[in-house]
Parts: sequence; C-alpha cells; structure tokens
Amino acid sequence: MPPVCPNCGHELSMFVEPQAARSERIAARVAEAAASWRFVGVLLCGVVAWLGLNLAFRPFEPYPLVMLGGLAASLATVAALQGPLILLSQRQAAMRDRAREREALRVAVDTEADLHRLQQGVEAISERLEAGGPPPARARREP
Repeated sequence: MPPVCPNCGHELSMFVEPQAARSERIAARVAEAAASWRFVGVLLCGVVAWLGLNLAFRPFEPYPLVMLGGLAASLATVAALQGPLILLSQRQAAMRDRAREREALRVAVDTEADLHRLQQGVEAISERLEAGGPPPARARREP
C-alpha cells in the first residue's frame, strides 16, 4: 500500500517498493545466509577441519609440494571468503540506503503536510477577501 498524506489522504507520489518475484525472494534468502559472519565462521572451521584431517591421515610430501599445497589452500580460502564478505558489505550498504530512503519519505510527508497548511491558509485569506471582509491580522514574528 503506497503512503498517503496524513492531512488529506491522497496517495503520495513517492517510491513504492515493488513486489518481489519468487526467484528474487529465494535469491535474497540465499544472499542473506551467505552474507553473514556465521557463514564465514562455518567456512573457516570447515577449511581448518579439512587441513587437520589431511595432516592427520597423510604424511607430508616433499618440500616444494607442501609449500605449493599450502599456498593453494590459503588462496582458495581467501577466494572462498571474498564472496560472502562482499555480500555482507553490500547488504549493510543496502540497509543504510533503505534507512536513508525512509528518512527522505518522512521529510516528504512532513513537507506535504506543510504545503497543505499553507494552501489552507491561502484559501482562507482568499475567501475572506472575496467575501469583502478585512484581511486577517498578520502574525508578528519575533527575532
């Protein structure tokens, strides 16, 4: 339901979040699960467990192969962590953007209410002038 003006009830011309398709909702849930510190922790525990099992049940290879294997494992771990961390940062940025949009909507609603009050004041003055009555006394502004 789109937001409505608190004074007159007409529909505001602001952003209305569209309904997400089923595939978009599923993708959002997967991204939410993958973009969490819990997922990063589970991934790190899995890599450490895999390395522990390999160390416990297989003897070391000669020196160059051990070094290359360790390098490959560490690079694979970094690559596996980059995706969830990027998703996590994008998710946080999206939350900030949503908060900023909510604030913009609040300001727009307040501005619309101010415009309605001004319009009603102008209409009241116009009606008094048309009726031949004196214009309303000006409110004094204090500095």
